[in-house]
Amino acid sequence: MDISNNGNINAAFASGVQGVQQSSKQVTQAAHEIANLNGDFEQPSSATGASLTDSLVDLKTAALGVEASAKVVDVANDTVGTLLDTFA
Repeated sequence: MDISNNGNINAAFASGVQGVQQSSKQVTQAAHEIANLNGDFEQPSSATGASLTDSLVDLKTAALGVEASAKVVDVANDTVGTLLDTFA
């Protein structure tokens, strides 16, 4: 039996890894905005234009994005394991 879903599995891995990378960049950006608030937590920072609330929401959203993308990679990995067990 031929494993014809190899491209789909590779696409799932690539999509998961890309999602982790993009979300990691968003985490870094949100953390940078929080670090540059200069003690004024309610008003948007003049340097970044973000308030503490906005930055914390962005940070949480990006963290959830990392988790979701990591789950995509985990499922693709499990799928490969199942295919190996089935066809080996």
